[in-house]
Amino acid sequence: MISVVLPTYNRATTLPRAVNSVLRQSFPDWELIIVDDGSTDDTPQFLASIRDPRVVVYRHPENRGVTAAKNTGLDHIRGDWFTMLDSDDEMTSDALAVMIECATRTGATAITCNCTESVTGRMTGIGPTQDGRLSADEAARCRGEHWGLTKTSLLGDLRFDERLPGFESTLWLKINRVARRYYLHRALRVYHTEGADRVTVAGRQASITDKVRVFCVLGEDRAYLEALRAAYPRDYRRTMLRVWLARLLRLAAFRSEQW
Repeated sequence: MISVVLPTYNRATTLPRAVNSVLRQSFPDWELIIVDDGSTDDTPQFLASIRDPRVVVYRHPENRGVTAAKNTGLDHIRGDWFTMLDSDDEMTSDALAVMIECATRTGATAITCNCTESVTGRMTGIGPTQDGRLSADEAARCRGEHWGLTKTSLLGDLRFDERLPGFESTLWLKINRVARRYYLHRALRVYHTEGADRVTVAGRQASITDKVRVFCVLGEDRAYLEALRAAYPRDYRRTMLRVWLARLLRLAAFRSEQW
């Protein structure tokens, strides 16, 4: 079975497109885990109308953010494999079948594929230009919008750090260190960019206090920092510079409060 985790927040206009793209899959053995992150529009009514027993819905009483919604979905996956789908995007009808076939054929435990941008029709992922295995370092150097499938056993107890919205690489870099990853140079997901909304409440400009907090938290994640240093040394040096600066600012603030 493949578990598809789909977090959503106030996406009643685009959610049906995403859900229907899963319902249309040629590969039948899937479960769709929808996490409604406290929507206040017509999302609950649409979800109540879904009759396919393979679709399971969880609801947060209030909006907690996309990272928390994804973690709720990860906590409930039952499949041997999992993937995530944004609630304004869609997968091609053969997406799951193609990725499972590739995993079976190559022995991969993680599959990366490309996406198509909805407006231009161009591939959104920057990196490899042909099928082949990806090392952890090569996977880390991929840029742009990619997608894929991951063996659930690689996830274990790992989850996104809800204190770090927007830093999903803290999870994926750890998985990449142990994954046998294969890249398929095919666009199996449509990445919609014509809408301005997002899964969670639109983020405000981060304050200095927010940035200090975020980089102090990043500095505590040794497994992530080790994976970052191995895969992308330049980003590691840049991140550590910000971590140390954040620690100095936090110390200065603490001493100021003491005075």
